[in-house]
Amino acid sequence: MKSLFKIFNLTIIREYYRQNAVFIFAIMMFAFGFLQASEHIAIIKQILRSQSLILLLFIVWVLHALKVVLFTLRLLESKSNEFLYHARLFPSLKRFFALCLLQFSLIQLTFLYSLAMIKIGVEENLWGAIVAIIICNIFLIVAGAVVYEYRLQRPNSERVTNKPIERLFAKFQTPAYLFFIRYLFAKQPVLLLLTKLFTCMVLIGVCNLYPTDEYDERLLSLGGILVAAGHTVFCQQYYYFETKYLSFTKNLPFTNLQRLWRYGLAYFLLLLPEIIVLVRNLPDGVSYGFILLLIIFSLSLIFLNHHVQYINNVSDDAFMQRLFFSGILFLLLIMFKIPIILLAIINFSLAIFVFRKHYLLSEFNT
Repeated sequence: MKSLFKIFNLTIIREYYRQNAVFIFAIMMFAFGFLQASEHIAIIKQILRSQSLILLLFIVWVLHALKVVLFTLRLLESKSNEFLYHARLFPSLKRFFALCLLQFSLIQLTFLYSLAMIKIGVEENLWGAIVAIIICNIFLIVAGAVVYEYRLQRPNSERVTNKPIERLFAKFQTPAYLFFIRYLFAKQPVLLLLTKLFTCMVLIGVCNLYPTDEYDERLLSLGGILVAAGHTVFCQQYYYFETKYLSFTKNLPFTNLQRLWRYGLAYFLLLLPEIIVLVRNLPDGVSYGFILLLIIFSLSLIFLNHHVQYINNVSDDAFMQRLFFSGILFLLLIMFKIPIILLAIINFSLAIFVFRKHYLLSEFNT
């Protein structure tokens, strides 16, 4: 079992945390950067005492587990990972335990939070909520292992792709700027839902936190950075989608302005849920003019993040390090009250420069 789990760790677990490093960093930054320990404890106590809130939390955990399961299934379908199907040669019981450990390792983000909830629940004598949390975690682990076991037993099975969302899109002619959004709805619906849920919750959190202390508009700007960080996975998926399905468009007679406009419009449409959340939760004392600047700033960060994907010969580790330190740099610039419209202009300018220099030469690294 140890040898099999070690294989899973090297091929799936490490890859998952590598690809989702920015997403996890953004969650940690929001959770421990804006909220104090006493506020975390108060929130957990409120959740433990409310059946509706704890049910909502379980739904979030299930969606996260579903994201993990779909990620693992995609890796299993990759030709470079076909050797993983040889796990069927291990004894059934050892293989199932290894799959349970695999799923347990992938849901650490929610599992560690559940441990904190159990500790507080014991202190508050909320045993019903504790039992529910334990059952939910066991279910997420076992259900994930069952799905993996089912997939391992069918190495060459074809999946049915005629989904309702695809049938819906098939009835309409899709403009070029909606190609990627259609792809997300059809092929990555859970990823889309989880990312939007996270970014919208971040904005709701900062908008509600804003009037509770002597905060200024820099708090909302930090929320804009977290929103852009949450969209990193979309930038990566857009590059993958474009390279795999639309590589021929490089030879089409589009001007640079037309191509840039298409990318900008696609990401603007992806930001519509966040724009709605900002408008509906606008704190008192914050003008709509600043909200417009904040949207432009977040869009510029996403726009720049998309176009640096075109730079060749940059390892994944180096890319994540640059992304991390760039986020720290923008955080410091905002804390020193550098106008976000100036940062947005710089971001758009850098994105256009990178696009013109690297777009036609970019190659997808498999």
